Amino acid sequence: MRVNSTTNLRIACEYSYDYDKVYCKYINLKVNPDATDEDLLFTAKTIAALQPLPLHSIDRADSCDLTA
Repeated sequence: MRVNSTTNLRIACEYSYDYDKVYCKYINLKVNPDATDEDLLFTAKTIAALQPLPLHSIDRADSCDLTA
């Protein structure tokens, strides 16, 4: 059984380059675990559009505890 479900949305925006390496600033948000992927993608793109920096990536991280 799943308990203590959490979901984090991570938005990375590029702020610098060094040869072949990209440096990013990250926005980490706790969101409702029941949110759909489409909802999170729309939210992340909307937040990224408010940033003066270009969008690098959007990640969703789900975690929970399992009990017997």
